[in-house]
Amino acid sequence: MGERIAQFDWRTTALGPLPHWQAPLRIAVDMMLVSPFPSAVVWGPDMSIVHNAAYQALLGGGRPLLGQRFDSVWSEHWQGIGPWVFKALEGSAHFVDDQPLMVECDNTAVKAWYAFSYTPIRDELNDIVGFLHTVIETTASVDAHARWRDQALAFEGQIKRIVADREHIWQLSRDAMLVVSRELRIQAVNPAWQRILGWHDEQILGMPILDLVHPADKAEVEVSALEFIRDKSVEQLETRLRHVDGHYHCFRWTARFDGSLLTAVGRDITEEREEAMRQSEALLRDTQRLESVGQLAGGMAHEMNNLLSGIGGSLEMLQRRLDQGHQERLQHYVELARDSVQRAMSLTHRLLAFSRHQPLSPRPIDLNRQLSAMEPLLGQVLGAEIRVIWELDVQPWTVCLDIAQLESALVNLCANAREACLGRGELTIRTINQRLSTAFPGDNGLSPGDYVALHIIDNGHGMSAEDAARAFEPFFTTKPMGRGSGLGLPMVYGFVGQSGGHVWIESAPDHGSKVSMLFPRCHESIEPPAPALVPAMPRASGQRLLLVDDELNLRVLMGEFLRERGFEVSDVADANAALDRFRHDGPFDLVITDIGLPGGFSGRQVARAMRMIEPEQKILFITGYTDQPLEPQLLEIPGTALMLKPFQLNNLANQALLMLSE
Repeated sequence: MGERIAQFDWRTTALGPLPHWQAPLRIAVDMMLVSPFPSAVVWGPDMSIVHNAAYQALLGGGRPLLGQRFDSVWSEHWQGIGPWVFKALEGSAHFVDDQPLMVECDNTAVKAWYAFSYTPIRDELNDIVGFLHTVIETTASVDAHARWRDQALAFEGQIKRIVADREHIWQLSRDAMLVVSRELRIQAVNPAWQRILGWHDEQILGMPILDLVHPADKAEVEVSALEFIRDKSVEQLETRLRHVDGHYHCFRWTARFDGSLLTAVGRDITEEREEAMRQSEALLRDTQRLESVGQLAGGMAHEMNNLLSGIGGSLEMLQRRLDQGHQERLQHYVELARDSVQRAMSLTHRLLAFSRHQPLSPRPIDLNRQLSAMEPLLGQVLGAEIRVIWELDVQPWTVCLDIAQLESALVNLCANAREACLGRGELTIRTINQRLSTAFPGDNGLSPGDYVALHIIDNGHGMSAEDAARAFEPFFTTKPMGRGSGLGLPMVYGFVGQSGGHVWIESAPDHGSKVSMLFPRCHESIEPPAPALVPAMPRASGQRLLLVDDELNLRVLMGEFLRERGFEVSDVADANAALDRFRHDGPFDLVITDIGLPGGFSGRQVARAMRMIEPEQKILFITGYTDQPLEPQLLEIPGTALMLKPFQLNNLANQALLMLSE
């Protein structure tokens, strides 16, 4: 019978999954199974039945009884049984033998007389939550009946003593239990607490419990604890406590105050929370996929048409004035075209960030320290009337991030928060260590492990569930026409994903928005960045460059500009021509090559082949897009750098000079 109980799906009953059963329930079931009498443990508001084999043989035969309601099973005799059940649930134990009932056994179809015993069972907080029901046949002689009755009463007394033994429950409970004083200092914790959170007695006894509570939950925990002490609240409390390793577990607490000490029992619901978040994220990922593609294409066409119109119109007016022989407004048209080009460059960089193909320069950082360094910048973005609340973890784990992209992401999020709050409100910046025990938000998401969460929370007007589900789509925006391009959040999405993390939004109309980012923990040590020294070298002195790019117009422009800056330039269109030129016309001081080249031979392979011939060859990669991220070890090789198209020709020449000066 014990095996049947273990295999039964208790999730469909009010008792919940078997691993979550309280210690008193498990103890009562273990004792009931070894009873020589037909016995059942009746537990919870639904009076769910857990019984032994004799109880099944007496009533059920082949009829399923596990998990059934007690009042349903005994419905035919409820008029006589019901009053004794209610007395047991009020705390009174009774052996009812003066009004025995006649029950027809399902197996034998023989009617017999039975007496009933009801013994209350209490939970970990000493509240009555059920009773032990024992059935004794009284058809036999008076002597036999008395003997059976004495044995039954002795057995029930044994169960009552064990279940009431607080120390026994304290040791066996799978839930965390602790005792705190009126001053909220920890007096005792049980083994389950130590197993879940990792703290030992010598580390935490006498410590204020609030020191372990997550900063965002401290105020609520303090108020709830005082209400428990004053017996003003019996509501459950959910809060997060810090593990000895630095991450947090979420608990659902119930408590009881005895006049001097507060005893609390907490169930670890961390996995339940993670599962709820996984399901929510799965729904978001599966919505409006085709619509996202259409939105991206339409938005890209709209933005690029505007920019190309500005560039084309400026060039047309420039040509018209040259034909007319007028020189007075030529610089104006050049500036208009340059402005459109700069905006186009910003647009493509944001799209690359969304697609997770932008080059990153991550390094180990202390997230709290980095946020503090960004505080003046974020204050300028938010304005004077947005109050910033900092809730930073005590000792955040190290993360490996590109600082410039992190700063750009936070600027975008703060700008959105300022718009949502209409320039006046509150913004909370929160960091927290978080350990994932299972994949999040699904099997294809983040793997189990340690992460640092960064939450940006505003109290603005919020957004609907439909808008929140589309917030990371490129060019989707809820702002008025002309107030936003819809690329800020997609850039954040791409940066977090490319950094190995995950980002999501929680929002509701008139309840603000919360943007959450999870970044993987980094075990590398934090080193201060070396100061960047840019030498002042306006012109080259005849250094030889090999320029490789399949885009003819761009290659011609780059070659012409580099020659004007004092370089000797040899340019080719593909990988094979580049290798041939390298072998026969070398050596070259620097090779500038596009990564995406025609013919199935990439710039990466060109660089490897050249370095097999000349190991010290300096390589400057240029690219507008790559379907595969660059290997970090490739860029770490001395004499290697990367520039992302589109770029200014002057910056290209300066980068070449910088590399040649090293």
